[in-house]
Amino acid sequence: MPRGFATVVARERQRGAALIDVVVAVSICLLMTAMAVPVVGGTLDRERTIIGARHLSGQLQRARLESLKRGTAVALRLAIVGGRTQYRLFADANGNGVLQRDIDRGIDVPLAPLEWLDDQARGVELRVNQPIVAASGSGALAPGDDPLRIGGTALVSFTPVGTATSGTLYISAQRGPQVAIRVFGATGRVRTLMFDAQARQWRPL
Repeated sequence: MPRGFATVVARERQRGAALIDVVVAVSICLLMTAMAVPVVGGTLDRERTIIGARHLSGQLQRARLESLKRGTAVALRLAIVGGRTQYRLFADANGNGVLQRDIDRGIDVPLAPLEWLDDQARGVELRVNQPIVAASGSGALAPGDDPLRIGGTALVSFTPVGTATSGTLYISAQRGPQVAIRVFGATGRVRTLMFDAQARQWRPL
């Protein structure tokens, strides 16, 4: 075989080997990226859910403190509009508690502008996103069930004597962990929990 021809063949083999190396390296990078995307997405969903739950819990605590400060009932009104969660604080102005009809008539006055939960934590709403045991310990909930469990009202009220509307608010992103905010009527205490899907138990957040 002529020396020049042998040199050309050797160079072509080197180029072929280098191309194979590049293809293998790119394939590994793509595989690692594909594996990382769900992990990163799941982490973001978890962090946003925690942020959203703590923010809403903070609004409930604010209502409780405003009630004690003003010496009158204060309520957080919640609603799901077009799949989004809105909320607003109202104070009782006629001594009969915060009522929807008094809000509609302009009697019970707002204490803050209307806000949206997903402005604080993107994609996080009042929602049940997985099969869970009810945070109250009674019964079970499925994805899509009513996440607002406060006795058929949209108002979580706090009174100056320390009592509150009893119930649970379920919060989550489309995927990721399920969080619940429990309000204890006798004490007005607010507690935030996260559902452990493996153990099927609620744990303090």
